[in-house]
Amino acid sequence: MTPTKISTDMNKRKIRPAAYLLPVLALTLAPTLAGCGSEATDPGANVSDVPTSSSPTPAEDPKVAAAIADLAKRQGVKSEEITVVSNDKVTWRDGSLGCPEPGKMYTMVLTDGVRVVLEVAGKTYEYHGGESGPVSFCENPQEPVPGEASSDAPQ
Repeated sequence: MTPTKISTDMNKRKIRPAAYLLPVLALTLAPTLAGCGSEATDPGANVSDVPTSSSPTPAEDPKVAAAIADLAKRQGVKSEEITVVSNDKVTWRDGSLGCPEPGKMYTMVLTDGVRVVLEVAGKTYEYHGGESGPVSFCENPQEPVPGEASSDAPQ
């Protein structure tokens, strides 16, 4: 082979990675750039008219629905008699998810989760769970780590 042939092959190898870079950048930046436009089509539209959240209502949340079904069964009432007081994303102090059982050991790490508070006939009941997985009835609930809770419950 001649030296010219070798240098041409080296140039091709340098170009190949660059050829892959453009499509990767385009795919990475497309979603970001797509969100740059205004959602309001009317320049005089009120910004507060644009929806800000698509989180499910408490009745649509499967964890809330499971908690309501469990409490209805426990209390012998219809689910329509149960009110959702709150449905909060919280941080629990440890792996007990704010509902430790005597004699059990738990991981000592802050754990993201949820707290669902329901009410029947003036009495409240708490259901605790992790970020994923089901919620469970908590007979002796503990408070989560203080901070901003994002409630999905109706105000």
